Order: sequence, then C-alpha cells, then structure tokens
Amino acid sequence: MRPRRNGTGIAADGLRHAWIAAAALAAVSCAAAAARGSPQRRLAVVEGLSAPEALVFDPRHDAYFVSNVNGDPGVKDGNGFISRIRADGTLDSLHFIQGGRGGVTLNGPMGSRVRGDTLWVLDVDALRAFDPGTGKPLATIDLAPAGALFLNDLALAPDGGFYATDMQLRVAGGRMTPAGPGRIYHIGRDHRISIAIESSALSAPDGIDWDPRAQRYIVAPFSTEPVMSWRPGDKAPRNVAPSKGRTDGVEVEKDGSILITVWNDSTISTLEGTRLVPRIGPLRMTPADVSLDARRHHVGIVSMEANRFELWTWTAP
Repeated sequence: MRPRRNGTGIAADGLRHAWIAAAALAAVSCAAAAARGSPQRRLAVVEGLSAPEALVFDPRHDAYFVSNVNGDPGVKDGNGFISRIRADGTLDSLHFIQGGRGGVTLNGPMGSRVRGDTLWVLDVDALRAFDPGTGKPLATIDLAPAGALFLNDLALAPDGGFYATDMQLRVAGGRMTPAGPGRIYHIGRDHRISIAIESSALSAPDGIDWDPRAQRYIVAPFSTEPVMSWRPGDKAPRNVAPSKGRTDGVEVEKDGSILITVWNDSTISTLEGTRLVPRIGPLRMTPADVSLDARRHHVGIVSMEANRFELWTWTAP
C-alpha cells in the first residue's frame, strides 16, 4: 500500500488516483532512458487485472499467483481475488480464488509466499492459506487481536513461521490515518503471533524477505529512501543502501540475488553490497512486485497503477 498524507489523514477514495498521477510523472521522466532499451526482454503482458499489488511464482504448479486488491487497500469489502498466470505469461484464470465464492474470504490481498503445497496471502489484518492447485481455502490466522491494521508483505522464516510487515494505517470514515510506528510481526509454526519489532525507523514498511547468506531480513520501506536490513532481536532496522525512493517488493533468490522494485525510477533493481543496481527498466509502469522463475530465467512483474502483469527475461548479476 502506498499512502499519501493529506492533513491528518489519507483520502481512501483518492488514493489510487494519486498513485496513477505519480506513476505518470515517473513514466514521463524516464521516457528518454526507456528509449535506450533494457538488457532484458519483455516476453508477455497480461492486461485487465485490478490493482495487482503482489505476486509469487510457484514452481510446483508452474504458475504465478497475483494478489488483486480490486479497490482501495485496507478496506474489508470482500471483493479481493487471486489470478493465476501460466509460466509462459498467459492468463490461466483471472478469478482463480475470489472473495465471496466457494467459502473464500478475501478483502484486499497483498504479499504472498508459497511454502510446500500451500499459498499464503496477507489480507488486511489476516494471513490466509489456500491450496494452489484448487484454490480451496485451508486456514486463516487472525492478526487483528495483536493490533495488525495494514499488513503488506510476507517472508518465510527459517524457523518454519513467517514475518509480516504492517504499515499501521487505520481505515475509518473514508480516510486512512497513521496509527503508530511501523511493525513487523512474527507468526510461529503454532500460529502464535508476536510483535517482533515496532520502531519509528520503520516508516511504511513494505517488502520483506529473508537473506540466508547474511542471516538478515531485507526490508523495503515505501516512504523513506534507504533499503534496510533487520535481524530478529534488533530494536531497530539498519540502513543498507540508498534508493531513488518508494521501494516496494523484495525477493531473495537461491543464487543470492536480491531483487527490489523501485517506483521512483520504475526499475527492477538488485541489492549489491550497499548499492541498488537497476537491472530491468525504466519500465513504462511503476512496479509493485517481482517474482522469479529460476528454471526459465524469467521474472514476473505486476504494476498496481497499470493493472497489468509483465513477463521478462532475467540474467542474474
């Protein structure tokens, strides 16, 4: 979710329009650079999604699962859905999993990961599990009693649990207002929930993923510029690399590559030491999330403001 402050709050009904305007400015500023081309190639496009905020590639089912907010983020409107896109970039099912159908509850789905044969998806203040083969709902973990308000991204923890970012935005009366410092929750294998960190340094924490080589989590904050790292037990995150601003999705690959989406320069970049290096782009859309098909060396990218999925070739740095 990408908040725009307006006085003491954020107008929910104008939120996506603000993102679209910002994206248009980014596209204009990057037009000359885009004309020079990218070392990667675009292979396929899927149009007609509805505020796709996140995606994950599942090698077992050879498909990308795309979280569609389908409205304003953070609102419990029951109309969120998950699309399934084949590995070749063709649409398999637009409403593969849909709120209000087949016993499914989905409001504003965002960050997701696959563990084993289960698709886990964050949904406002809950973590939901689905069968990626059938779309059948399997479980719901309610984080609302722990104070969750605006869950954004999910990371698989080495202990078998999860870590989830929370931007701590409260939705009320058609407005979104900051309710406190950003948080990261730990969800244990036993589904017990705890606040792993709450810090003023976590300003709108967005993407998160585990970096096993450095034994740390990489955190992409949306409203501050530096990409951050955090280790469980630390009271505050650490700045790792400056960015152009509005970093979003994070995915750490088995080869050690760390992919990060950046709205302000419309790129898919890699974190290399203390630098963010653009690898795809500038795109003609702002990228919300990215996920790698390691076997084919392809990446899927979604843009919330453009309502689209793009499939690109990928060469590791």
